[in-house]
Amino acid sequence: MFDNLRKYAAAYAVAIGGVLLTCLSSWNVRQDLQTSHFKEFQWAAGDRIQSVRAVVDQGLDALLEIRGLFYAAQGVDEKEFLVFTDSVLKRRPYIDSLLWAPLLTSPRQALPESAPGSMARAAPVAGQAEAAGTLRVPVLLSASRSGTGIARGVDLNTMRELAALFQRARASGNVAVSGRMEMARPGRESAYVIYAALPVYAPGATGTAGPVKQREPLGFVIGVYDIEELVHVAISLLEPRGVEVLVRDDSAAGDAQFLHFYASRLEPRAAATASGLMPEGDEDQPRMVVRIPVGDRSWTVTCVATHTFRSAEVFTKAHWSVLLGGILFTALLTFYLVRSRRELENRIQLTQTIYEREELFRQLAETVDVVFWATNAAATRLEYIGPAFRQIAGREARLDSASPSLMLDVFEADDRRTLVAAIGQLQTESARFTVVLPVTRASQGVRWLRVCGFPVREPGCDLSRIVGFLEDITDHKLAEDALRDSEAKLRTLFNHSPDLIFTVDGEANILLTNRPLPYPVGGAGERRSELILPPDVRGDYLHKLRQVFESGRIEHFQYRSSDATWWEIRMVPISSAKAVMAAMVVITDITENRKLQWQAIRSARLASLGVLSAGIAHEINNPNHAILANASLLTRIWQDALPILNEYEQEQGSFVLAGLGFERARQIIARGMNDIGENAKRIQKIVDNLKHLGKQDRGHMDELADVGKILSAVVTLLDTRIRKHTDAFSLALPEALPPVKGNVQQLEQVFINVIVNALESLPDRSRSVKVSATAEPASGRIVVQVEDQGKGIAEDVMAQIGEPFFTTKAESGGTGLGLSISSSIVERHGGILRFESNNNPGTTVSIDLPVSTEE
Repeated sequence: MFDNLRKYAAAYAVAIGGVLLTCLSSWNVRQDLQTSHFKEFQWAAGDRIQSVRAVVDQGLDALLEIRGLFYAAQGVDEKEFLVFTDSVLKRRPYIDSLLWAPLLTSPRQALPESAPGSMARAAPVAGQAEAAGTLRVPVLLSASRSGTGIARGVDLNTMRELAALFQRARASGNVAVSGRMEMARPGRESAYVIYAALPVYAPGATGTAGPVKQREPLGFVIGVYDIEELVHVAISLLEPRGVEVLVRDDSAAGDAQFLHFYASRLEPRAAATASGLMPEGDEDQPRMVVRIPVGDRSWTVTCVATHTFRSAEVFTKAHWSVLLGGILFTALLTFYLVRSRRELENRIQLTQTIYEREELFRQLAETVDVVFWATNAAATRLEYIGPAFRQIAGREARLDSASPSLMLDVFEADDRRTLVAAIGQLQTESARFTVVLPVTRASQGVRWLRVCGFPVREPGCDLSRIVGFLEDITDHKLAEDALRDSEAKLRTLFNHSPDLIFTVDGEANILLTNRPLPYPVGGAGERRSELILPPDVRGDYLHKLRQVFESGRIEHFQYRSSDATWWEIRMVPISSAKAVMAAMVVITDITENRKLQWQAIRSARLASLGVLSAGIAHEINNPNHAILANASLLTRIWQDALPILNEYEQEQGSFVLAGLGFERARQIIARGMNDIGENAKRIQKIVDNLKHLGKQDRGHMDELADVGKILSAVVTLLDTRIRKHTDAFSLALPEALPPVKGNVQQLEQVFINVIVNALESLPDRSRSVKVSATAEPASGRIVVQVEDQGKGIAEDVMAQIGEPFFTTKAESGGTGLGLSISSSIVERHGGILRFESNNNPGTTVSIDLPVSTEE
């Protein structure tokens, strides 16, 4: 025995070593199979979860298809509704019913005859007021798979959970989903269903980004979904792998969270517990839990591997085969296991990497707003386009289409040709491209997309694929265009400003100016800003500029140049977060403003003088009345005493009164009494004219004015000024002149201005001023002429004579407003004010006024 042992020692050693190595290899194979088993379960569970999500989304998309039918049709009756929904029910067997229920806001509002086409809301019955909080959602159209759907007229809003469902749909404007509800089915076992409601709005009340919440919806498209059938349809198409699926509603509470338990077809007897948990035997099994959105609710899908889960490996007992075969082929099996181990590790690592990258790409494509796309090298087949493309092309776009026209048709014809040309250039030159193209949507207007394309090369192939992305850059482009327009407007405003604007640094050097400077401001390379100003102003300017940089406050001052113009300098600091970096200097010509201020002060003084003259006229009028009364009384006394004095003279002879003989005294006293009365009346007339001139002009143009009386009053008022300037003044008026409709005070102002100007133009008292008025019945007008023998008007002055504030008498107190105001007054009266130079020195001013046609 020992001899055999010694003889076969090497064989025993190889056998024992082979057995040990085989057992170890068998154990390693078992561990690897379990790891692969778990990975394959993750793939299988992911397929089932994605399938459930896809079926749920397709079911909710059915409501969008029906709403699209309503928007496209002009009116949908029951027959059309049943035809359309029949195809939907055939394609989606898990939908039990599809309903259309209008939203009625009055308890007596009549049920419409058809579904919305023109989108006009059913009007309330006449005389019925809309009651707050009495909403009804009665069924109008109903399509059911079993033909036993909800009857027409049934108010769904009476059910508490459905009322809450409609309220959420109205608030969000999107699909709202209910929790699990039990639905009785005649002749069959009751089923658990969920309800989904989608609001339908009138035209103009919806957009691709969601409903506009200014209006109530017209009603709701409602879908009733069999939960068991939904999950069954989602998973039954997949290969049986021994995976159980539990669907729960996270938005519900308590037992209402349980929706459905799908038992593996390999273990048909399995069932969920009463609380909706997995069977007790599955507690330690591998599982995957994913939360998916369903309308406005959140579901949790849990997948658990059963004990009969089918792995991809055919030989789940392969370690025993390895153990038995390893006894005979130890060396070969060792080599094979080592190599298999390495290959398996590489495959697992590669599978994990592919899975992680695919998951990362899926999350990226579904999360970001950028649309990724890919085509083959010839651009004849669309290999991929991201889900965000629906935001551009609309929710009805079929992303499973392989035609490149799916992406190209969203652009206009010219833009499409531009994109095709860019792709062709990429194919030729293998260089990336970027183009910006507009997309017009009826609901969103013009949107701008940036389309980028990149070549993909593989070893031994110049171009294997074209990839790229579409990005909505509307906000960026609009902001860029607005910024460019704003910058252009600001530059135009800056360059065309009538002011001289420039920026300076702390050393008073010019950095930027809005116009070329008219003369040099320093030597080569120097731009000294103070050289723009007169020498006597430069010191103040530099002092103020230093204060701006030190204090950061705005400074300004004014100065007068040698040509009698006034200028204002404003210095505004340009600050950063810490200090003043520069200053903006604005030099403005304020000559006209100074003139306007001076004219306003002078006008205020003239107004004050007018008020004072009116008061003085009133004070003069009181003693003048006493003079008139006493003069009249003294005249009567003298007339009564004169016969007595005459008789006394005849009896006693001549006598003396006030040192004068009676005969001389009688003449002087009679003449004196008459002069006192006449002069008092003259004072009264002048005072009346002053008071009339000082009246407030209310601007009425409906007075009938006698031009002759106005001219006589004006001449009387200007009597002193006339006697001061000329000894040859004449006023020629006909016996009667037709009236002129207008404003008496304004006409007086015109005649006074014209006559005063004529008097002031006379070089000496020997020159004359002639005022005349004539009527022209043929033309229906009155012409007032003021002819003077003054200095005349030069041609350059004649061109500006009617402009405001233009005057040749500024040194003597002229305002430059008299003729401008007079011209505007004459125009308001429908007349014409003309100036003509005479052949001999002098000017003739003609005032042409229309005669009033009223009696």
